Amino acid sequence: MGSVAPFHSKLPSTDVYHNNGKCTVGNNIETYNKVSGTGGLRLCQQCRDFNAQGK
Repeated sequence: MGSVAPFHSKLPSTDVYHNNGKCTVGNNIETYNKVSGTGGLRLCQQCRDFNAQGK
């Protein structure tokens, strides 16, 4: 799966964005709460790890 367009949750408690399709944290965001883009947030650690591993 790998790299996908950046997205984040619109929930107020959100503090990261996601850009890797294998990220379980990102995949657990309900479709109706997903927003395109980074939202000015930092990259999720799990996405960062997958990206570094080339997954």
